[in-house]
Amino acid sequence: MTPTAFDDHRSRWPSRLVLLGTLAAILNPGVIAARQADTTQSDSTRAHMLRRIIITASQVPLTQREIGFATSVLGMADLTAEPVVYAAEALARLPGVWIDQGVGPGGPTVLRLRGGEEPYTQVMFDGVALNISGGFFDMQGLTLTNVERVEVARGPQSALHGSSAIAGAVQFITRRGRVGRPTVRFSAEGGRATEHGQQARTEFTVSGGSPSIRYSSGVGVTYNRGVYDLAHDLRTTDASVRLDATPAPAWTFTGLFRYMDIESQLPVRDPGVTRAPLDPNQRDTRDRIISSLAAVFDASSSWRHTLTASVFRDDFLYVDEADGLDPATFPFFVFDFNFNLRSILRRGSLKYVGTNDFSFDGSSTLSVSYGGQLEREDLSDEQGGDFGDAVTEFDRTNRALFTDVHARIGSRLSILVGARLEKYRGLPTQLVPRASAVLTIVPDWLSLRAAVGQAFKAPNLQQQFLENPFTDPNPDLEPETSFSWEGGITVGTPDGSTTLGLGFFHQRHTNLIRTVPIEGSTKLTNQNLGESRAVGVEVEFERQWSVQWRTGLNATWIDTEVIDNAGLPPGQFPEGSDLLAIPSVTGTAFAEAALTDAVTVIGRASVVGEQTVFSERFSGERTKLDAYALFSLTVRVRANSGLEFYSRINNLFNEPYQTAFDRSGQPLSAAVGVRITN
Repeated sequence: MTPTAFDDHRSRWPSRLVLLGTLAAILNPGVIAARQADTTQSDSTRAHMLRRIIITASQVPLTQREIGFATSVLGMADLTAEPVVYAAEALARLPGVWIDQGVGPGGPTVLRLRGGEEPYTQVMFDGVALNISGGFFDMQGLTLTNVERVEVARGPQSALHGSSAIAGAVQFITRRGRVGRPTVRFSAEGGRATEHGQQARTEFTVSGGSPSIRYSSGVGVTYNRGVYDLAHDLRTTDASVRLDATPAPAWTFTGLFRYMDIESQLPVRDPGVTRAPLDPNQRDTRDRIISSLAAVFDASSSWRHTLTASVFRDDFLYVDEADGLDPATFPFFVFDFNFNLRSILRRGSLKYVGTNDFSFDGSSTLSVSYGGQLEREDLSDEQGGDFGDAVTEFDRTNRALFTDVHARIGSRLSILVGARLEKYRGLPTQLVPRASAVLTIVPDWLSLRAAVGQAFKAPNLQQQFLENPFTDPNPDLEPETSFSWEGGITVGTPDGSTTLGLGFFHQRHTNLIRTVPIEGSTKLTNQNLGESRAVGVEVEFERQWSVQWRTGLNATWIDTEVIDNAGLPPGQFPEGSDLLAIPSVTGTAFAEAALTDAVTVIGRASVVGEQTVFSERFSGERTKLDAYALFSLTVRVRANSGLEFYSRINNLFNEPYQTAFDRSGQPLSAAVGVRITN
């Protein structure tokens, strides 16, 4: 690919703005009559008083009270109470979640759960995995257009989701249409930081339907300049459609389609922002297509069949042009070459799940799910520039069988067990079991939970198959594996107004894949050599003091360790040292107050502890980043039943901090927005 191809891709941007403006023009102020129920103060209060349903931790929907693994849910009430531009900002409020911005705000963004590496979290939209080959996923520019809720299941989830769900799984769920006249929502916001940081966002959604067919659709456009002297110019277009049809009482069909286009400049080089000149010629773009069609057949009141076909496509383009830098002026390596890469991943999947429900004595139930999955993925890489032209193509299939069993024994005990048997072409078969239990000691007051499980991550296609003058494939390569256990206690009140949760987890990662020299050769290969572990404590507390007043907090303490550094530079990864780019402490606390019927204020404080990073991002010396605390303030004003204004201030006290070595974070920034609902 050439820079010209990249520029042609960007030229589509103005037409998208025109399209969104046309859609927005459909709105007529005269039809604004009532506010959507899930954004009212009373329903927001109820949403936080109930334990919510989560589908990301089991084959059948369960409440959080029934799952022994730690889970979190961000519903519509949460997402509208504190509006955010990007999905990463919402996820950062949850326990065990760390958002790693290794090149500063606006750049590539990594999601880490419980101290796990980037590929150890399975990220999904409506059940379709977004991770590219080997589990890697870049959250840069990901927005929440037409998203109804976000679910996070922490701990090993490979028994349910397969490869990459070592540290957990994150799922974004598209809004489902409700029966009734069309509901139209429009929102827009704009803002900037004290230095640069201009940003804007608009979103338009329509949903509704009849008892036989429901629909929802949305389109959003987002722009963020970035905070450095050279702009990131991060642009996102996100469009989605969901259809739910019930043509007969026993049949339900759900079709989903989502398109994402994310484009940005990449001004930050690996050594940092001030130690090397910013790069005016580095940029990338990523197109994602996510689609699925699910058919559900209720053979009887206790026997259900689900067949789902999905297709995912990730089209990534990276371009860098040489800037003519003098390498002799830098004491470290600075990449300054002509290089371009286009990488296209395609993944198709067919999955069947059968579920049988049983009831015993009216007080105990058993739900047994079983099924299989067939998946094929192919990757095409096209490289050009100073390192020569090359085209590589890989493909592989994997097959899986799985089962998931949930038992409610009386009103006191909930048990969830499951296992998955998965075979990737060229790799050993993986059997990954898991089990969890929740025991209610005092109904509505006190419960204990425990969970244990294994998980795995298949090597990426290059690690498994790449062969060139520098690299040899390893036919004996095995997946990375993990073993994890956790336990916790939950204390609450019968009315749900107060909840306190305390949990402990221990994860051990083995068979880590390292690239090492081949003995007696100048070539490299991949081997299973490393081992690491992560242990931590998670605390959550929430209190609804009254209809007008709510507070909450969560905190996570993590201790990581390199147990076996074979295959890595011992000076950079000494045995016994902590893993990189993982803070020792993360946490957030908030207070929400309804000052009047029309005005609501939310204050939030977020804390990030000390962390170890490299001075050159992927190499260099180990160095420490200081801990910091950030404060934000959100004010919402409801003008009438269908019109709301809001303002948001981030980094309220303009606290200086670093997201990585020599990469400053977001300074004081503010935005104002409006939301209209009919």
